[in-house]
Amino acid sequence: MSDTRPSYSVDFEIPRRLIREPKNVIAAPSLESFTSRFGDAFPKPRFLESDLGTTALYELPPPSGQIKRRVLMIHGLNTPALGLLLLAQQLQALDPDAHVVLYDHWGHGLSSTPLVTHTPHIFHSQILQVLGFMQWPSAHILGYSFGASMVTTFAFYNPWAVQSAALLAPAGILPKGLLGERLRELLDDPTGRESEARDCTFSFLEGGPLIVPTDWQERVQRGEVVAAAFREWELEEHLGFRHSVFSMFREGNVYGCEDDFRKFAQLPLKKVVVLGQLDDVCSKDQLTGLGFNNVEVVEKAGHEVVRTEPGEVARIVHDMWTQ
Repeated sequence: MSDTRPSYSVDFEIPRRLIREPKNVIAAPSLESFTSRFGDAFPKPRFLESDLGTTALYELPPPSGQIKRRVLMIHGLNTPALGLLLLAQQLQALDPDAHVVLYDHWGHGLSSTPLVTHTPHIFHSQILQVLGFMQWPSAHILGYSFGASMVTTFAFYNPWAVQSAALLAPAGILPKGLLGERLRELLDDPTGRESEARDCTFSFLEGGPLIVPTDWQERVQRGEVVAAAFREWELEEHLGFRHSVFSMFREGNVYGCEDDFRKFAQLPLKKVVVLGQLDDVCSKDQLTGLGFNNVEVVEKAGHEVVRTEPGEVARIVHDMWTQ
């Protein structure tokens, strides 16, 4: 009898596992480090332990005392989960039955940095872990910037977990020309100019040097979100922050994801996209060209529309929920 097994002309190896030991992480700053800088004006986190590390999550119970809508909010690069707090509060003002949860991405806020490449699958895993921790089989999911890019691929592979989706100022289809020639060269350089590439990436994300308002302490004491102050704290106190942000930017689908967005647009799922009129990260024309038919534009707002116009963003999302 002849051997009918297939023969392979190309030798290959299964890649070695990326996840080795639970402790193969850079620890996050302590809660005391955060409160000593910002006080007690913000919600206290809960902590979820997993094979990749520790995730900090923030739970906002429904003001009405009864849960009729479960909402998961996913933040972007640089600013931690609490950067979306004002938007969460505005959503609960419109829907007091909404139970809202925010969490810090790997390497942000009070979440640790796993020593693995920050590709989308580790963020998909983090979303599933948070849903499991909350014992939520599904949720209405909002993603801002990088978080919106994660929502597109997460929903495509896990549609059962997504009751509706809101993409807020989404990254993912950022025009690569916007990065500038030097940053593009550094990101593509295989020789490993890591430190130079990280510095250039942070300069691009901030639009220049980080500037923290002089009155940030007074504003924080009132419970106001001062994103630049949060980022300064992360840069100073989180040893894994710069590494996580850079790996997310280079490997985490911040640009070049048109096919993912096109697939997401075809999902039979209630969805909306909210953009700032002045945002150059993506445009309404780009999105409609990829198949999106519910794109709302907030006039005179930029990429930080979730913080500068939280009431209007909340209204648009709430309208999508209730239509």
